[in-house]
Amino acid sequence: MTESIREFHRIAVIDCGTNMFTVLIAEGNNDGWERKHVIRQPVFIGQGGFQNRSIRTDRFARGLDALRTFHQALRNYDVKLVRVVGTSALRDANNGTDFAAEVQRQFGWDMDIISGQDEAGWIFRGVVQTLNEALDRVLIMDIGGGSVEFVLTQRTASGQWEMKEALSLDAGVARLEEFGKPEDPLGESGEKRYSAFLNNVMEPLEAVLATHQPTALVGSSGSFDTFAEAVNGSKAEVPYLERRTLEPIDRRGLQHLHGRLMTEPYERRLKIPGMAPARAKMIPLSSMLVMHVLGKMEASATVYRSPFAMREGLMDEVWQHLCKVSGDQTI
Repeated sequence: MTESIREFHRIAVIDCGTNMFTVLIAEGNNDGWERKHVIRQPVFIGQGGFQNRSIRTDRFARGLDALRTFHQALRNYDVKLVRVVGTSALRDANNGTDFAAEVQRQFGWDMDIISGQDEAGWIFRGVVQTLNEALDRVLIMDIGGGSVEFVLTQRTASGQWEMKEALSLDAGVARLEEFGKPEDPLGESGEKRYSAFLNNVMEPLEAVLATHQPTALVGSSGSFDTFAEAVNGSKAEVPYLERRTLEPIDRRGLQHLHGRLMTEPYERRLKIPGMAPARAKMIPLSSMLVMHVLGKMEASATVYRSPFAMREGLMDEVWQHLCKVSGDQTI
């Protein structure tokens, strides 16, 4: 091993999601990496643009403002290597490549606008780091603003997790809000209005569930952070960046929370424990999606929140590449 591999490196990945932009900064060497800092900025870059497949001017500017904040933070942390990806809203928008070009011009970062399959693959790579031997067939769910990703993974005889199926469906909460224009609170009638659409868009998932019959649903960070804290209470004694294991979420508690989210207006939802203000508006739609999926699974299926998501999967890939090129002495 050369001295350069033993040295610590600091790198960042930036996930430009439909609702939230997130930067993850990690540090480590050839022995592995650790999360050091996370910054989230609510951007809602897809807001008002799904129907005409365009990023609105105000959202375009807000996205660049968020990245300007990230750019300064990365300078403060002395980060030299940055990977930037854009997801559903940017891949659907006709001017998504214009946004990527502006990111390169202003910050010198090459942004990859990734496919839904790539997104699902990195979600799997992130969440699988938190799965344990008590599970065998798992459905991973990541609720985004523009799309929802599902990965069916199964533990092999050797103890490794194998990706069996991956889906990216256009059922993200910002997309549902724009096309459905739900009332607040959503209520039972509002939920019923979405049922035909969900049955249609989720049809590919039903085939996956019928074939593999997963025994657990694992939510990938995001809305599941809110669900876990609202049902289980705060875990403030364990800093978020130090969490690396699954947290069970009681299904009865989740069902009770769903009832509150369907019937309580925005102002009351803001007071629910663990509720991030940026999530309070669309969290009923997230809950509706989770209940729809659980309704297609066995009543005995367990539910968990994973503290890892796509950003950790992407970080792991970047890190493995960094170690490889260090080993080849090309870095």
